[in-house]
Amino acid sequence: MSDLQVWSVLRYLLGLLGCFLLWTLAIYWLHRWSHIHHRLNPLWWIHRAHHAEPYLRQDSRPGWPHWGQYLFWLGGVRLSLDVILVMTLPLLLITWIWPQFGIPLLVFHYFYEVFLSESVLDHNPRVTGRWTHWFAWGDFHLHHHVHLQRNFGLLVCCWDWLFGTSEHPKPGASLERINARLKRLAAAQALVRNSTGSGRGRPIDAGGQHESPAQPL
Repeated sequence: MSDLQVWSVLRYLLGLLGCFLLWTLAIYWLHRWSHIHHRLNPLWWIHRAHHAEPYLRQDSRPGWPHWGQYLFWLGGVRLSLDVILVMTLPLLLITWIWPQFGIPLLVFHYFYEVFLSESVLDHNPRVTGRWTHWFAWGDFHLHHHVHLQRNFGLLVCCWDWLFGTSEHPKPGASLERINARLKRLAAAQALVRNSTGSGRGRPIDAGGQHESPAQPL
């Protein structure tokens, strides 16, 4: 391989990496925007469905996707829209501008969401350790489900480092303790729904407190 060919390959890989980082930066801010609790913020209403899912079950094991996931139907209208608006649309924009980089990233995005995102990497409580200091997998992302103001990054952790929202679980935080906190959260949310007569009350954090509606958590 000539020096010119080597440089062409390196230039392509650098462009691909740059587009990947731009994509994950857009994901970070759109996800963070999804936690601004305001009646005029549709991303908040859509994203709440994702946090209602029971991701921390000890009996959950990675398996083959449901047939609907192959069509990017991720369990419901809001669950599917959440991924499409926060992850897919920014990548489609990148693909429109730089198709040579966007198309392989779209292929990666599809296979990641269908085969890896749910119980294999993102929401697998058994994924711990050094990998979760670089990639938003396992206990890094699940920590966001307990502390909604932390760990907004998806796929990578670098934007949480940069913007001061990174927080890893304490070494003693076991799966059982996290499950117990989420059960308290579910009970508190049910209490609010019963008291208000609807499911449209403000979200509650893992300690049973209302989240602030004024800040981009």
